[in-house]
Amino acid sequence: MAKAEVDALVAKISDKKEGQAALEGLGKIAADKGAPAEPFLVAAFDKILEATGDKSKNVVEAAIATAKAIVEMASPFAVDAMMPAFLTGLGVKAKPTQKVATLNIVAALAEKHPKSIGYVLVTLAMPVAELTCDIKKEVKEAATTCMTAICNCTGNKDLEPFLPFVVKAAQSIDSTHACVEKLAGCIFVQNVETPALAAMLPVLSRGLNDKVEEVKRTCCLIVDNMCKVVEDPAAVVPIMPRLEPLVKAACEKMANPEARNMAERALKTLQKAGEGAEVKTVTAAEAITIIKTALGDKAGSDEEFEVTAKHVGSLAATATNMRSFDTDAWKSQVALVAPFTSVIEDIRAKMEVAAKPAEEIEEEDDDGVDLYKGSFSLAYGT
Repeated sequence: MAKAEVDALVAKISDKKEGQAALEGLGKIAADKGAPAEPFLVAAFDKILEATGDKSKNVVEAAIATAKAIVEMASPFAVDAMMPAFLTGLGVKAKPTQKVATLNIVAALAEKHPKSIGYVLVTLAMPVAELTCDIKKEVKEAATTCMTAICNCTGNKDLEPFLPFVVKAAQSIDSTHACVEKLAGCIFVQNVETPALAAMLPVLSRGLNDKVEEVKRTCCLIVDNMCKVVEDPAAVVPIMPRLEPLVKAACEKMANPEARNMAERALKTLQKAGEGAEVKTVTAAEAITIIKTALGDKAGSDEEFEVTAKHVGSLAATATNMRSFDTDAWKSQVALVAPFTSVIEDIRAKMEVAAKPAEEIEEEDDDGVDLYKGSFSLAYGT
């Protein structure tokens, strides 16, 4: 019944007369019904968020309230399912009110579920950073607040003092040089993982596109050194599509031989860091297959079951890819409702085994690495 109720209201969102009431109705369902309605509300999230760009102020406010209500009640593992809506709301075609609403909702999600935002930071960092330079003051302010919030989700204590400079670099080209210098002086003791690397992308992207060769060279050395303090090669893989072309361009365009050599070294280190990386990810489709097999004759066949199964599969895949396998969390934040709750422990156990990479010997190094001094010198490139 929840699906039919949600679908009926979603169909009215674009109606000038009934849009506001429909959105308010969806918000009430989110608040009153919770988990049983989550699959259908998340499936409609893109249309709800799109309504934040409506011409009517009342519709915009209703859409914002409803979107916030959904994010508030949804599983922390629903972030992948909601990501297309977020990216559309942050895109160039989005209306200013839609951009502001999306930025505020992402910032709120960062406060509520920092690990979830850290998981998708490699996807979110650049779109949010770009909006800190938006021509609309309200968008720029919301983006700056959001950028601060999502960068606080890296889980890396060493990077925390530098985060204000990440935000500052995104806001202004004039700040790039100073921010690159600050990043070069960051000392890492804690293992650097993908979220921390993702937070650095806006600064490095800006720096590697800078006209000043010394700034490019510094960025290349930072890239070179970053890859040396990452314990798991798989952590580098998600950032390679963004960084590799920029470092390659630096190799080709820099006139100074020493700077060009540094760029070539950084490129080799980056590429080597990704070699042999065991990146095990599970798709929602694969998870759905496992879920339906586990359910056996308990599986339904109607549309409501299929939509719920698809959503539970998405949650299971995201939880697995986040390497989050807490038993209680899977029951309440992945399975959500019957009949999935009755088989979720079996599913969780199977997916945990499937997600385990080959065992690696970890070597602890408590001395830390100064990306500017210490073992690697930016001044001399040694």
